[in-house]
Amino acid sequence: MEKENSKQGGRRTSKAFPLIMLLIMALVCAVCMGYMGYIHYDKQLENEAEMLRISAQQAASGLDMQLAKLEDASVTLMADSEYTDFDAADFSTMSEYDMTRRLSELKNKVTGLSLIDNYCDFTLLYRNDAAAGKLSEGSRELLGDDDGKIYPVLTDMLGEKRRIWVTGIDGNFNKVFYICRANEHTLFVGGFYTDELRYMLTDAELKDKVGMLLEDGDGNVIMSVSNSEGTLEPEEGEGGSYAVITDTAVQVCRTLDNGWKIVLIKDMTAIYEFYKKLALEVAVLMVLTMAVLTVMYVVRTKDEQSLGGSPMLTPEVDMLTGITNAEEAENTIADRLETCAAGSTYMLALVKIVNMEELGKRYGRAGYNGSIIKTYRGLAEFFGTDDPTSENIVGRIGEGKFIVMANFTQYDLFKANDALKDSLVKLSEHMNSVMLANQGDMQICIGAAVFPHSSGDYDELYDMAEKALEDAVNDDERSYAVYSKKSVFRK
Repeated sequence: MEKENSKQGGRRTSKAFPLIMLLIMALVCAVCMGYMGYIHYDKQLENEAEMLRISAQQAASGLDMQLAKLEDASVTLMADSEYTDFDAADFSTMSEYDMTRRLSELKNKVTGLSLIDNYCDFTLLYRNDAAAGKLSEGSRELLGDDDGKIYPVLTDMLGEKRRIWVTGIDGNFNKVFYICRANEHTLFVGGFYTDELRYMLTDAELKDKVGMLLEDGDGNVIMSVSNSEGTLEPEEGEGGSYAVITDTAVQVCRTLDNGWKIVLIKDMTAIYEFYKKLALEVAVLMVLTMAVLTVMYVVRTKDEQSLGGSPMLTPEVDMLTGITNAEEAENTIADRLETCAAGSTYMLALVKIVNMEELGKRYGRAGYNGSIIKTYRGLAEFFGTDDPTSENIVGRIGEGKFIVMANFTQYDLFKANDALKDSLVKLSEHMNSVMLANQGDMQICIGAAVFPHSSGDYDELYDMAEKALEDAVNDDERSYAVYSKKSVFRK
């Protein structure tokens, strides 16, 4: 006879266990994804804020440098008494002709100094509105009062201050002006077009989804550049330099030396929508997973007869033969053994068609399948498993291998064991009569273990029945065997 070298049977597993584990893993993954998404987005906001801080600092340094150039030029100019001692409104010191000539000379010299940079205005303005230097007509119109006078307007702007930067006069932000008092009768006025500042901020303009605002001390927007599709509205912050982080934007502010502010805003709407969608999908996944787990728990409870339920699930069977599959059979047997009444006696048996390979060669595929069906039918007939009220179980656990659980409970262990062994003898005789075409062409061996005499644990009983089956297969005759701790009882 063929020697059995390895176990082909399985162990008790819950039908729903793999799916439950997958669902639990999905739930854990969903929670982790949601948490990591939240952490990652929060970290990304902080990183974006740090990068904007660096960009804002660089932009502020560039703007301060550009503004300081005009301030330094004014200091150089006013440090020379030749320019500041002259008072174009004081005719007591020289004649009108000499005054005009002197003013013309100063104008040429100051205009020459203005060529050090691209200034549209660079002049000393005297109390009689005489200008020694370059003062455009556009600036005269913009700065002049109703009488066309400029000096009184600039004096009011300065107030008690020594110097100021102004723009947005009458809502016009095209020019930036620097006004400084040289003495009690002379002011310095310098100015350039706002676009000169824009050239200093190309780095901010190149960054994706970033908007830049330059504000004066009153919060008026002097100029703005943006690579964002939407309109970015700055948030109010505290202090001269601050960062404001919201769900959809990161904003950083730096204050210039003259009191103006540069504000960089990063539009995070697209990224926020992505993470919000991810969070929604994770939430849906969690709800669906919890719903499936709940349904499976309810179905499992309803299907568990020991909990007072009634079967809801159709037993799993082989679609070709209709024979109960290994998982269903083993689960049912194990559950039965765990929940049986005290004093019960059961036989767990493994039945094997020893010459399956030979039958396949002799009778072909039809004979191979036929031997399986004939063996199953022989077992089902002997144990009466076709009867819905039968407590016995027969299932297939391999190509030519079956598992059987039969109830021999008599609440008398000695009588039950005797009845079990007598039944096993009859089972062996019954299975020996099973054939395909000729008497004896099928060789069937049986190995059995007794519950609870051999063991009260299903896995141990299975191993014991496997050991008894090996002993039966290794015998030279068609035989059966019952496991015993000391020896194996054979026919």
